[in-house]
Amino acid sequence: MIIATVRTYNEETRIEKYCEAYQFADKILIADGGSTDHTVDIALQYPKVQVRDYPVKVQLENGAWRNPDGPHIQFLVDWATEEGGDWIIHQDCDQRPNKYLKLDARRILTETTKDFIQVTQIFLWGYDKYFKDLSFQGGWMQGLWAWRLSTGLKIIDKMPHYEFSLDGKTSVDINKTNRYQNILPPYCFMHFGWETEEMVQKHIKYYTETGLIPNMAHPLSFGGHPQPILEWMIE
Repeated sequence: MIIATVRTYNEETRIEKYCEAYQFADKILIADGGSTDHTVDIALQYPKVQVRDYPVKVQLENGAWRNPDGPHIQFLVDWATEEGGDWIIHQDCDQRPNKYLKLDARRILTETTKDFIQVTQIFLWGYDKYFKDLSFQGGWMQGLWAWRLSTGLKIIDKMPHYEFSLDGKTSVDINKTNRYQNILPPYCFMHFGWETEEMVQKHIKYYTETGLIPNMAHPLSFGGHPQPILEWMIE
């Protein structure tokens, strides 16, 4: 059984495309962190979707509250295990597989002998350009996309990020094991985190004011000049 998982908080502009993209999975599990928009209502319109509340929050420097990243994802891992999943796919709501990965995902997971599947990740600017300097650094950049639940992989909280662990304490670099398979183009997943300038500014404001990333920079300052997307990058 293949289970796709995602954590949400006010993702009504993205959840629809996420649920559409992962219809190849057997189940889609959503841990919602208290959305006040229509995220949950939209998600529940799709087949295979289940939603659970994730009520845990921590207070940040400016007094704002946030679902802790690592425990939020671990909640989904535990849930997928409870459901009897063989494979778990975890993505954020702004990450989606391209058309080739959607078509061949089940075959890839069925045929591999490895425990961890890493896929080329493409960092987009808007919807029709990408940051080549971020996506290709001597080779196409890989991101962990799916793993066998039998590995017992745990998520360690490192807000505003997280790390992976096999014992629940010590961080593990998947690339330093012999248990992973890299899936290269034309397969990829796209990161849509910078769709519009308005969204970028909102993102920067949030991370700087909450103290999560005090020196949060504009992607154009470190991502290089955006290039037109290639044919295989489309959904």
